[in-house]
Amino acid sequence: MVRPFASVLVALALCSAAPSSQPGEPFKPGKLPPAEVAALAPGLTLRFYAKPDNKTPLDARRVRLAALHVPADSPPTPFIAPGPFHAKLTGYLKNPLKGDYSFKLVGTGAITLKVNDKTILTLPADTDKSVEIELTKNYNKIEIACMSSAKGDATVRLYWAGEKFDFEPVPPDVLYSRHDDADLVEKSAVREGRNLFANLHCAKCHTFQGPEKSIVPTIPECTSHAPHLDNAGRRFQYDWLVAWILNPRALRPEATMPSVLSGPEAEKQAADIAAFLVSLKSGDALPATVPNPKAADGRALAKRLGCNTCHRPDDPQKKDELGRLSHFFTAAKYAPDALGHYLKLPHRRHAWTRMPDFKLSDAEAAQLEAHLRDQSKGVLPARPKGDAARGEILFEKTGCARCHTTRPDKQTALYQLERLRALNKGCLAPKDHGKGPDFGLHADQRNALLAFLKTDGISLTRETPAEFSLRQVNTLQCNSCHRRDGESTRWHAVLEDEGKEPEKLPSLTWIGEKLQPGWTKKMLAGEHDQRARPWIKARMPAFPARADMLAVGMSHEHGFGALEDERPKHDAKLAAIGEKLIPQQGGFNCINCHAIGKTPPIAPFEAPGINLVDAALRLRYHYYQRWMLTPDRVDVSMRMPVFATDGKMTQIREVFDGDARRQFDALWHYIQTLPK
Repeated sequence: MVRPFASVLVALALCSAAPSSQPGEPFKPGKLPPAEVAALAPGLTLRFYAKPDNKTPLDARRVRLAALHVPADSPPTPFIAPGPFHAKLTGYLKNPLKGDYSFKLVGTGAITLKVNDKTILTLPADTDKSVEIELTKNYNKIEIACMSSAKGDATVRLYWAGEKFDFEPVPPDVLYSRHDDADLVEKSAVREGRNLFANLHCAKCHTFQGPEKSIVPTIPECTSHAPHLDNAGRRFQYDWLVAWILNPRALRPEATMPSVLSGPEAEKQAADIAAFLVSLKSGDALPATVPNPKAADGRALAKRLGCNTCHRPDDPQKKDELGRLSHFFTAAKYAPDALGHYLKLPHRRHAWTRMPDFKLSDAEAAQLEAHLRDQSKGVLPARPKGDAARGEILFEKTGCARCHTTRPDKQTALYQLERLRALNKGCLAPKDHGKGPDFGLHADQRNALLAFLKTDGISLTRETPAEFSLRQVNTLQCNSCHRRDGESTRWHAVLEDEGKEPEKLPSLTWIGEKLQPGWTKKMLAGEHDQRARPWIKARMPAFPARADMLAVGMSHEHGFGALEDERPKHDAKLAAIGEKLIPQQGGFNCINCHAIGKTPPIAPFEAPGINLVDAALRLRYHYYQRWMLTPDRVDVSMRMPVFATDGKMTQIREVFDGDARRQFDALWHYIQTLPK
């Protein structure tokens, strides 16, 4: 989907009009001028420099956390070549209460932490050390400067501790920085242009000319393909194809497919191309998934799956405050039974579709199709039949074949790519596109593309997983169902109007620190044999094409390498003690809510927990320890009891004299034996 973003020119004007401080005026912890507060947005600003004392950054972007991870021999950002780098994380820590807090750094290379312009910690000198300082209420300036090592991974993580909580990563809901700094606005425009270049598949027609040869993009979005059109005659309806080819955005305003036809012959040409596509019928007709499905059953299933968080039945030209996609013309689009087949295997012909794979049964797919056909009220006018032979020629001539293939066993053909020269004509023209495709770009998007096209394009051959995951969490609209960084979900907003509450789904705030990337990858690819939370009616969808890099990127966002998980060496004696802490008698009564293998929980009622076998495979040790100590700080909506109310001692004094950490560590050693 092509997403709007703040106007570059307006933002640059704001930058010059609202500096962060007056020249010579020292920062005063606590209060900020109203103009400064108005310019703040969640997260920190991450800048990269050629040298530590440089004032002009090579690149700048926003991050959620005070963390960074760059694997050895990898680019720290798509706009910087691999190798040693200098970086700064800057912004404010908005503290709820004045008090004493301890800080510690974890990382590699040379790292310095400043709070309110005072140096607090340096690495490697202060490795394994913490420093207690006083934070004022509200805004405290924070800066983390790091110089990566010449070899090896680069890692930075900032932790803090307070009177009522032990060391934890500084949470994203207390971190803020200005969104309108001139360098950040400039680099954000270039970054947005790069994303548009990739998502609009510009590389199918155009190339950058590098120093020696043309640049071949390798970033994931550039290597993805548009939907395959094989067997289109059995999948799509002719009148919809004509209307879609003529003007995709009339049927779906968010469409990234351009209008490629114009002039008095456009409708006739669209009819010819549509006639060619409906002539593509391979194999037998699509069988009905199940006979006589009921729309009412599909409607109930759609509610359980939360389909209305992303879709709505209204006319697509009617504005929706939640930005949901319309299925007004869905019935007009799909041939009978084709919709059910698509819902069952949405990635079969379009690996990068945003449509989730819910692992539907045949019956469920048929029920959803019946429901959608009942809800889809859009009617399209009948069109004169076109000429399939002319359409096949036009399919090639108009450039359709550059993005779409019509055979399941072939990729799109390779074409001679045109080097971009005139940046104000063709698809980038404000109005008259001539023979060029019309993507419906608004001024901000054209400015972003122009900013990117003025670069050397080498960034198209580089990717950083952390940036990929941030993009994809937004693209896949994970916030429809999952909370992240304290924000509510769209599902909650939809059900709020009905006086209902959605199911409590896991928060995504700490997922990169929490889960082993290998587990996350399988979950996102839909490869797990069983669900971690089978009691939840909603289903975690699969996005196989994105799974690997998305899992790694989430880990990098939190400053963790994909394989980083420092665990204590297994101790059989501790495991035996941990086993005794599982039952109710003399233990924490874990078996009341948690299953252990095939042994079900005793009485979970409204607070079931995941199978402890899964916990052994899913969790990082670091996350497990802080979850056990303060689950209410990790995720306030979860029903895990707090066993150590002071963060130090539990009520079970017979084991390790009540030492919570040692008891939880013994539990960990036992849980690690369960997968066997």
